[in-house]
Amino acid sequence: MISFSSKSILSAIALAFALGSATSAFSATDTAQSTITLTFSDFIEIDNVNSVTIADPAAGSPATGSDTFCVAGSGFNFFSITFSTDDPAIPEFLLLSSNGSLPIAYQVFFANNPTGTAIQVFPNDPLPGQSIEASNCSNDTARFDIEIPSAEWENREFDGPFTGVLMITVESE
Repeated sequence: MISFSSKSILSAIALAFALGSATSAFSATDTAQSTITLTFSDFIEIDNVNSVTIADPAAGSPATGSDTFCVAGSGFNFFSITFSTDDPAIPEFLLLSSNGSLPIAYQVFFANNPTGTAIQVFPNDPLPGQSIEASNCSNDTARFDIEIPSAEWENREFDGPFTGVLMITVESE
């Protein structure tokens, strides 16, 4: 039987370690890197636009209604908003009678926040320079108001109901 001394075992371990170290000293290496970038495409959205019903206005006063909604976007700071009817050939906002009598004209006002002062807008006329207030539509960020002058609707009760479609288009700037 062959007898090994602790000295020879330690010498063998030291030799193995030295050979292992010598091998890695002569190996070839190289390094490369990758830059990881997360990007988002520019987008704009309009959401939470609801129908507006104006019922039983007070005599001598304009008939009014409003709706809050959301305009959100990313990749730009400003947008334009355009209000129109469902027929671009019609140069004014109109509500059509259910019995075919004359339509009723109405006005539209826009505020770029739910509680701010609204300004009058006109059909097919973009309102530029509105600031983006949100990157998603978790909350309403804007409002439109409808106003029908009393001279338009008074004494027209028997011609109703009156209906129309208001189209809202937003575009990034």
